[in-house]
Amino acid sequence: MDETDNSGIYAAFRGYGAIHDQNNFLFDDSREFGGAVGMALDENWRIETEYARRWAKITGINGARAAKGNFDSHSLGVHLFRDFMYGSKFRPFLGAGGGAGLLEFEFSGPANINPDFIVEGSDSNLSFYWNVFAGINYRVSDRWKLGVGAEYFSFQDQPVEANVGAPEGIYGINRSYDFFISARYSLSGPFKR
Repeated sequence: MDETDNSGIYAAFRGYGAIHDQNNFLFDDSREFGGAVGMALDENWRIETEYARRWAKITGINGARAAKGNFDSHSLGVHLFRDFMYGSKFRPFLGAGGGAGLLEFEFSGPANINPDFIVEGSDSNLSFYWNVFAGINYRVSDRWKLGVGAEYFSFQDQPVEANVGAPEGIYGINRSYDFFISARYSLSGPFKR
């Protein structure tokens, strides 16, 4: 089979695992997935629109390690990719993008320094984000490519409304270091030979 290239319109899916870095919050059991529709601009450049959902268990808050809760976010963005090694089954890539998302926090539990004081919070925030990608795709057929890679993802820094951290709430950054597997399917016919 001849080597293939980017071709026309495609659908993509990414399944993520993540290491979160949200100071003041501790996360566990982080999961993410994303679905995208993209278009190859030429043999080396492609652009796509992605919807992604990220969620995790909150397993502690600074000064309240016994507090528990949930984090959930939904984002929609545009990403631009540059593919390398034209004509090869293996195509490394770099990417970058940005968009907007909805973040939801809900948590409750006793404070470490005073177990009789219950730390509580429930908040929804709108936020812009930016991200960068690096990885490699492998063509497995005329229409399918599989990939692996890493992503750095960052929402805007903003406070989460709670009964501590007055006057604004619990303030912190919200970013993650992700790894992912992906699948890409050509909707425009076989990838160009």
